[in-house]
Amino acid sequence: MNDIEMLNFFKLKDNPFKLEVILETFVGYNLERTKLLNSINNKEKIVLVSGPTGAGKTTLLLWIYNNLKTKNKVYIYRPFEKREEFEEYFIDKLSFFERIIYKFKKFNIVEYLNKKNLIIFLDEATFCDDNILEWIKVISDQTNCTFILAGLPEFEERLLKGHRTLYERIITKIYLKSLDPESGKLLIKKRLELAGNPDLFTEDAIEEIYNLSGGLPREILKYSYEALLIAYRENKNIIDKDIVEKIYEAKKPPTDLLKLTEKQRYIVELITKYGPKTVNELLKLFKERYSDTTIHAISNILKRMTESKILIRTRVKGKFIYDVVPAIKDYFIREINK
Repeated sequence: MNDIEMLNFFKLKDNPFKLEVILETFVGYNLERTKLLNSINNKEKIVLVSGPTGAGKTTLLLWIYNNLKTKNKVYIYRPFEKREEFEEYFIDKLSFFERIIYKFKKFNIVEYLNKKNLIIFLDEATFCDDNILEWIKVISDQTNCTFILAGLPEFEERLLKGHRTLYERIITKIYLKSLDPESGKLLIKKRLELAGNPDLFTEDAIEEIYNLSGGLPREILKYSYEALLIAYRENKNIIDKDIVEKIYEAKKPPTDLLKLTEKQRYIVELITKYGPKTVNELLKLFKERYSDTTIHAISNILKRMTESKILIRTRVKGKFIYDVVPAIKDYFIREINK
């Protein structure tokens, strides 16, 4: 299928639902925006922004970054592996006169950052090496910089368990869960308006996409694009609720997979809500309801669920991470938002 032909069919100038940050269509999270701006204005040393994949962390950071009037700011899309790479990054940003100065004396990162009072946005902080996190803690203590760290929910747990002294320095913690219904629907409308056909989706189709997505911005865009594909195949130039229902039906898991035990269902609900987890992380959450559960017992449940293709198990940095297969996760998101 030719994308250009499809866009012409729908009278669209561009794909309205491409997975790119478009700041002019950024919606919602008004409280979170205010909290982040206040923390910067208050010159807090370290600020944490967390949330599940696709919740809009990068978009929030870029919106704040672009709306700050100061020039003393940098945006790093992914952490460097070594502290020397951070230093090289700042050396590359030296002005002509600064380069002359540092020809005659050794570059001192602390001295440089203290002069700049930089606001450092560090996206994908989940991938920070332990040594980098310790370096951030030291730099935050010795300079007037503000670090904005954005990562997945498990990143906060990692800081709490393995970098307690850094974690205790964080005053403001911002969690992006999902867009509220009004903002989620507005995202679709703004994207359509920007692409040139604001009336392409009916109101009930937009509402159905929001319910199916659970309010996660990335999921909203993905389901909206899938609706376009289905409507194009069926030669329909308006996307209504019936089109969106076909996305759900196509993704609905087999009935036998949905016959979960009470404890299996709870594990699915936990992972759907909090994101992929290790067995120890799940045990901690699981004990809030089933206090007598042992590591052996939950390991057996996870093993059976993986064998039944309810869960996916992947190895990350020497640890097994459990996630719900997409079809079942989509089903549960829809059920939760009914």
